[in-house]
Amino acid sequence: MKKYFFVTTPIYYPSGNLHIGHAYTTTLADVISRYKKEDGFEVFFLTGSDEHGQKIEEKAKEQNLKPKEYVDEIVKGFLNLWKLLNIDYTRFIRTTDEDHVVAVKEIFSDLLEKKLIYPSTYKGKYCISCEEFLTKEQMDETFHHFVCGKEAKNFEEETYMLKVSSFKKYLQELFSTDFLEPESRKKEMLNNFINNDLEDLSVTRVSFNWGIQIKENPKHVIYVWLDALSNYITALGYKSKNNELLKKFWSKDTEILQIIGKEITRFHSIYWPVILNSLGLKTPDKLLSHGWILSGDKKMSKSIGNVLDPIEIINTYSSDALRFYIINNLPTDKDGSFTNELFIESFNNNLANNIGNLISRVSNMIIKYFDGLLPIKKVSNHWLVKNAFDTIKNYKEKMDSYNMSEATQIVLKLAQECNKFIEDSKPWTLEKENKLEELLEVLSVLQKNIVIISYLLKPILVNSYPNMINQMGLDPKDINFKNLEKDFKFKKIINKLVLFERIK
Repeated sequence: MKKYFFVTTPIYYPSGNLHIGHAYTTTLADVISRYKKEDGFEVFFLTGSDEHGQKIEEKAKEQNLKPKEYVDEIVKGFLNLWKLLNIDYTRFIRTTDEDHVVAVKEIFSDLLEKKLIYPSTYKGKYCISCEEFLTKEQMDETFHHFVCGKEAKNFEEETYMLKVSSFKKYLQELFSTDFLEPESRKKEMLNNFINNDLEDLSVTRVSFNWGIQIKENPKHVIYVWLDALSNYITALGYKSKNNELLKKFWSKDTEILQIIGKEITRFHSIYWPVILNSLGLKTPDKLLSHGWILSGDKKMSKSIGNVLDPIEIINTYSSDALRFYIINNLPTDKDGSFTNELFIESFNNNLANNIGNLISRVSNMIIKYFDGLLPIKKVSNHWLVKNAFDTIKNYKEKMDSYNMSEATQIVLKLAQECNKFIEDSKPWTLEKENKLEELLEVLSVLQKNIVIISYLLKPILVNSYPNMINQMGLDPKDINFKNLEKDFKFKKIINKLVLFERIK
């Protein structure tokens, strides 16, 4: 039976260039997407840009541009970054795309007809920087937003409201499942919103024009969250004549994973399920709400102005180096740190000293002692090869539960065991003592392990993987999960490569 997997990132707001936080979320999605493809799934990977709203209108005006002209230039930067970072998405949706605009109008009309949207007036505190109406739990006593630090403004405006308060019981039942991870985020949503005074959501605005006009009252434009959240289904053809993708990738049998940063958890864990339930559609199987990347003790964000430029990191160290740090060093269940010192330390310890050193030593010994090609030797029953087979199983269990950091560390541990095995078995001594059968077994065991290690890191080390496998005398295209534990027919190794040179 065919397996389907749908993974999304949030669609990012083009009010400026993307930063390392955006690269974090999108790399997580890309790595799990690549893993699922290796595991036999047909995958749809969605990312994109959220292009409407008051802040965009203001920034475009500052530059004497029309909003669409302004976002067009910013989006070019988004696409360039994803290319540099080897992000292999299926579709990059823009909320200015015609199919999305048409579908969002229809979604609004459907919810209005069902009396789940109603005309009203919204009064409260609003953060323009984050395009968000704030509750008292999100501000300090001087009404400054905890996320961006900006002061929220008093706000009163004619609007249409989504009747979220009617869905309290539904949300409580949903939150009794493992829909949202990590557990800490689930408790936060329950305590601060669902079990508290669950408020209806403003979904239109009249004080600016840059947005999707509703058919029923054109002075209203659809507010960012109903517009933005709907992209996950409009990208698949919802409300379109051609909805084959929707049938395939938003069905009860499809595995749906949505990855977000924790600051937008409320919108994705409360309002998005309400919208889906109202439309008669299934809820995603998992909403993975990862932590922030910290610089010192503060979140990296454009609003604060302490962001790192991922393009600069890629140009200095490589896309694989950045992808590796994100996956290995930034676990999704808590906040992580990113500094230049931590980045270099992780690269040198894990990729240069551990993985790179292992591949270099083994390929050099195969060339030196056996002219680049080992005679065929069965090693499947060797304890270290059995460890490698266990590593495959454990790695897959972690990846299947979206725990990419722990999955990576399992592979790194196997590489460490291989490096220790070299020191313990001393192949150079075996060669001097002419113990060629023992030497052949040692190098065959190591060669097999390196193939497994390289393949398991393939979703992360996209550019390096072909060279890692070539250094073991195999064609990268010939390896998959089905044959990973079987015997390979190796070719002669000729070239000596330094795959991960230490950063000084």
